[in-house]
Amino acid sequence: MKIAVIGGGIAGFCAAIALGRVGVDVEIFERSPAIREIGAGLSLWPNATYALRELGLLVPYLKVSSSVQKIRLMNPSGREWASVRIISRETPSLCLDRPALLAELLAAVEPQRVHVNHECTGISLESEGPRKPCVHLEGGRTLTFDAVIGADGLGSVVRHFVTTRAERPIYRGYMIWRGVAQMLPSLYNKGNITETWGKGERFGIMPIGNGKVCWYVTCNQPDTALPQSKAEILEHFRGWHLPIPKIIAMTPDSAIVRTPALDRQTTRSLTRGRVVLIGDAAHPMTPNLGQGTCQAIEDALVLSLLLSQRGSIETAFSRFEKLRRARTAAIVLVSRWIGSFAQSESLAARLVRNNLPRLFLSSVIEKMFHAIHDYRPGAYLG
Repeated sequence: MKIAVIGGGIAGFCAAIALGRVGVDVEIFERSPAIREIGAGLSLWPNATYALRELGLLVPYLKVSSSVQKIRLMNPSGREWASVRIISRETPSLCLDRPALLAELLAAVEPQRVHVNHECTGISLESEGPRKPCVHLEGGRTLTFDAVIGADGLGSVVRHFVTTRAERPIYRGYMIWRGVAQMLPSLYNKGNITETWGKGERFGIMPIGNGKVCWYVTCNQPDTALPQSKAEILEHFRGWHLPIPKIIAMTPDSAIVRTPALDRQTTRSLTRGRVVLIGDAAHPMTPNLGQGTCQAIEDALVLSLLLSQRGSIETAFSRFEKLRRARTAAIVLVSRWIGSFAQSESLAARLVRNNLPRLFLSSVIEKMFHAIHDYRPGAYLG
């Protein structure tokens, strides 16, 4: 069985590695001239680290990451209004550099299977026979495969073939800045993620290993707003609790990335014949639960388990859609709701989080996290 993976990001490499472990011949096609990951830090919650362990990939990340035991939610003066324990029953919760994650994945794939500067311009089906999918590449070249996996992100070309609709990602009303700084452990709480909520803005701090900290800012503004400089961000948060101003000041300008908060309306179609969508091509989500990468890793594991069973590719992809659609759609919606609540500038929303009992809020959030983190694909495959 020969499968094309369109997209050389985290989702694409996870899929290639997972399928390679069950004997599939995989080729990865990436439009960029090199494999690289833009961004700062990311979180791998227990559902993702479990999947990585099942794929034989967890051990390298234990050395280049920071483990997480708690999320502390605070107000700008530093008062804690919720403390959420992260219980890792089988595998840990980790935070690390996005480039470090991709580097380990790249090292696990044979170089000859990775094709850069190969932009997919469309997908079609053979007119006769088994109707295998054809991958059309820039320059006019066409290749035929037994199946195609669309892992080509928010602007997915493969998604257009699967859904037959032209869709634009939806801006959810706030921008996100991310940065990475090298800091002494005494300046932050190792093992803790802190997130400070203000009026339509948040500031998060996440240790990512090797003495580095990733921070992120969310701020309500039109998608046409001009980017803010590091100096403007620092001035805006100068009065917030320590070490927020210090972390911004210690971050090189080149290490700050700005992205819009985007997702899509959930779709009923993740597959079409022998073509399937995974990761952001299937279910892009806002980052409020830290599940974007985690769900891509889950997708890869589930897909490999299904293709390892006897049956047709079409049957495996159809089961994948049924297994993954409801779970990922629910996470997209919950993440969107959390973003709306956290970014709310209304007095009512701020009164809720500032006046409800701390233990009650912490318990509610913990239960929601556990419902997501305790997912084990094997329990649903039958």
